[in-house]
Amino acid sequence: MSHHNPWDVRDPAAMITESLRRARARPGDVLVAILDRGDSPEQSTHDVVRVNRGSLPQRHEASEVLREHAVRLAGHREWIESRWEPPRWLLATIICREGRVIPGPYELFWLMAWRYSNHHTRAFDGDVYLVTQHGWTGYLDRRSGFEPGLHATGRPLSVVPRAGDQ
Repeated sequence: MSHHNPWDVRDPAAMITESLRRARARPGDVLVAILDRGDSPEQSTHDVVRVNRGSLPQRHEASEVLREHAVRLAGHREWIESRWEPPRWLLATIICREGRVIPGPYELFWLMAWRYSNHHTRAFDGDVYLVTQHGWTGYLDRRSGFEPGLHATGRPLSVVPRAGDQ
């Protein structure tokens, strides 16, 4: 991506790798990472929280859970000098499950939960990323890769450097 919108994750593979490392994710986990959306080319992952494990909550409950985590992670937007302050953060969702790396109804559920969360925080809610034992992909931006991924046992894969990257 040469042009980045403020809600884009610039390097999804790096964000997913860091999130899996921090949360020690397993299949069935849903994580939310908060990234600095600043103007620098690098986005750093500031925190990662597990928002769900296992079966899906009710649709309205999922939106409430996401709203609570968004407020805790990013804080409420402030009214400053007759306008809302611009968002400073970006929230990305990572769905960890087994199976093919093809987004489906489970990922759409969480994307729609964000849509109706009405979190009014200092963050954009960004894409939903799917991670399986075969790799990862974004629901909206469609970028993908083989690494990082999940082991079938649920342990995060370590990222193996490509030849020439050492």
